[in-house]
Amino acid sequence: MTGVCVSALIARTEPHSPEAGLAERIAENQRCVFQIAYSVLGNAADAEDVAQEAFLRACQKFALLREAEKFRGWVNRIVFRLALNRQRSHRRRLARDTAWQMTEARTMVDGAMDADKQVLLDRLRREIERLPEKLRSVLQLSLAEEMEAADVGAVLGIPEGTVRSRLHTARRLLLEVMK
Repeated sequence: MTGVCVSALIARTEPHSPEAGLAERIAENQRCVFQIAYSVLGNAADAEDVAQEAFLRACQKFALLREAEKFRGWVNRIVFRLALNRQRSHRRRLARDTAWQMTEARTMVDGAMDADKQVLLDRLRREIERLPEKLRSVLQLSLAEEMEAADVGAVLGIPEGTVRSRLHTARRLLLEVMK
């Protein structure tokens, strides 16, 4: 979400309206919301779209939020669910359209990346994609977003202990298949 969009939201809100703090909350959470979307989707353009859609929904439903201080967890959950929906939609579209093959853009670090490392990263990504949804989502949020177990639990709507258990299981499964 650009600074122009945030400025437009600030200009639209009246000082004493329930949405008065919304623009500030959006500005505070922009980076985190984008990172969550990016960790699920792996594509900056899609992540930006999903982040904007999440903030749009948050604006539309802000009055329904009972405790404004829980905005961060609420908007994180919105963006995570929207990103998962976008990812599922994308997978279905790829499955339907087998004539086209999607090729991942290779990320280059300082001009070149060792081929062995790239092969290993590609394999790791495939293995993460093969994890069950409940393990993959915990892994993505906790590792890619560096979220604490309590925050991951808030986004997914599960207890903190369950987050830790699923994270342990996901790591163990990845270690087994990567040997």
